[in-house]
Amino acid sequence: MRKFKKRWLLILVFISILSASAFNRRYKQVNAEEADTTEVTPYKKPTGDATKFLGIWLTSGYTLQPNENTYIEVGQTKTLSGNAGRSMLTYWATILYVNKKYQWYKSTDGKNWTKVSSKDSGDKKTMPVTPTEVGTTYYQLDTYFQTAGLIGATASHLYSNVATVHAVPEPVNAQKVTVTVDDDYLYNSTNDLVNIETVAHAHPDPVNFTGAVTWSISDTNLATIDEETGEITANTGRRAGVVTVYATLHNPDGSIIKGETDITIGGGLENQTVKAGETATFALQGNIGELDEDGDDGYTIKWYKEDPITHTRTQVQKDKPQALSYTIPDTTLDDDGTLIVAIISMSYGGRPYSYTTNDAYLYVTPEGGPDIEMTNIMKNETFDDGTNTDNMLFGVNNGDTVTYTDTVTNNSTSGTLTDATYTLPLHNNTKIASVQLDGKELSSSSYSFKKNDTTGATDLTIPGLNFKINESHKIQVNTTVDSIEKKETFSTVPYIAGKADGKTDYQKVGRGNTINYELDTITITNTENIDYGVINAVSNKTILYRQDKLNNPYNIIDIDDTRRVKSSIGLYVRQKSELISGNNILSGYLEYHENGVAQDLRATDVEVSRTDDEQALSSQSWNKEEGVLLHMDPQINSSGIYTTKLEWTIADSL
Repeated sequence: MRKFKKRWLLILVFISILSASAFNRRYKQVNAEEADTTEVTPYKKPTGDATKFLGIWLTSGYTLQPNENTYIEVGQTKTLSGNAGRSMLTYWATILYVNKKYQWYKSTDGKNWTKVSSKDSGDKKTMPVTPTEVGTTYYQLDTYFQTAGLIGATASHLYSNVATVHAVPEPVNAQKVTVTVDDDYLYNSTNDLVNIETVAHAHPDPVNFTGAVTWSISDTNLATIDEETGEITANTGRRAGVVTVYATLHNPDGSIIKGETDITIGGGLENQTVKAGETATFALQGNIGELDEDGDDGYTIKWYKEDPITHTRTQVQKDKPQALSYTIPDTTLDDDGTLIVAIISMSYGGRPYSYTTNDAYLYVTPEGGPDIEMTNIMKNETFDDGTNTDNMLFGVNNGDTVTYTDTVTNNSTSGTLTDATYTLPLHNNTKIASVQLDGKELSSSSYSFKKNDTTGATDLTIPGLNFKINESHKIQVNTTVDSIEKKETFSTVPYIAGKADGKTDYQKVGRGNTINYELDTITITNTENIDYGVINAVSNKTILYRQDKLNNPYNIIDIDDTRRVKSSIGLYVRQKSELISGNNILSGYLEYHENGVAQDLRATDVEVSRTDDEQALSSQSWNKEEGVLLHMDPQINSSGIYTTKLEWTIADSL
């Protein structure tokens, strides 16, 4: 049995259902304009859509409105969905209201409204609707937030637009569908300032289509999608690329209609390739939005250029602190490989936020002389969980075999490159297994391997390379990862330098390589002391709660699970001794509360969390009435600071 322990101090200062009926009926195309028009008075005034600046919620509102019009054949089922969220200012003002709740209301006349019962899923984000007769019904969703507990206080009621459901007597097939998304660029990291979510929408033709819509996405490593609602969430592991979003319309007659659109997942900036002398512009990606006047203290964007070899970084266009783009005019070959990065900072509601974009590369191709192209890729021969790309590796551990392959080609029809040296910067302590040039292994005297005092990396260099017109060389370096002592990310770029046509200096950089090193372990990285505040000498309270600052969304214990093979594992906690102040013992003890059940932490190790196979163990945060709480007995206690120790254990089983 494996165990990983950490002790810390506790201080006490007192369906959508597609009908399976026979399809041997006629199918009528009904013009949507034939529907009756009724002046509708909403149950409550609609809140409207949420507005954002990047990922900051400026106003509370809906990110997913229920469809304005939904057509359902009598006896069939479709679903209505909606979702909303609070502005950042409202969130902090109502931080104790942690539970998100939903309630649907309906009306048959557009004036009188009733609550949809929970047995009909009226308290769910997604609600099935099955009409029993021809007619029109109106629905409105209330999304609100509630404090923890069986009977919690509510706040931040947000009301959707009115959704109209038309129950029709006969089915209608779709002929085609158009797919749109609210945002066609999503960020790929966890940060309050940037947007990682959007919603896809299907627009069927004709609009009174009565079948069902399901959603899928081309690469779930880049983003995931709710197959019923079309809500999309980007990965937060810095994986970048383009994903295709698919809408599948299931016609009542059994036929299928499909539509698609693309979304780019990235870190905020995209690489640029231009010819020498052309202009290169790097623009901040995503739905920027506009800041409002309330609670807005402004924003700044600092742009930086970085040399890809020395990593020297210089701030540019300081006179434009809110510029959303940076332009390099009249580029030259000296600009090739330049890294561009932007740092966005803002204060909203008195709180600071900051985001640093990914490194974007500028590639400059020549008008004359040699035209060198570098196609460099990496591969972890030992491990690949499906998330690796040609230039980014994840979960790399000591002992892994990593192969670097670079094909360097002179595409010029007139210029040559001579006396060139190829350089591959590597993480320090990397072991070289072999170096090959054009399929032949080089002797150790044919290349050098030494630390670069400027960059801090270790450079492998191969000198004496020549590239005639249309000539190409393939370089392969086989390495073993060694002496990695912590979780870290290492980024670098290979390059080649020589003489253009035997006269002028020439340099070309390849694509940036990024390796995410891990240790194949599970560790507790941080624990918080728990404070239950000041209590009276005699307390009539049975249960005392933690201070608010120790409740959700703040973690009590932070866990970093970087195991490659994630077998089922549990997190346990136990109170190791009585709560003591000097020679006094507190008439109380700690309990673990979950789903209304309390367990004495003095008696045994109590399981706090357990994972399934292939699931990472998560950090822990609790609502006010859950987690480690203090049980008090009604006895007199002497004043003092009472302490005990909690022992956290991560183990396969106990």
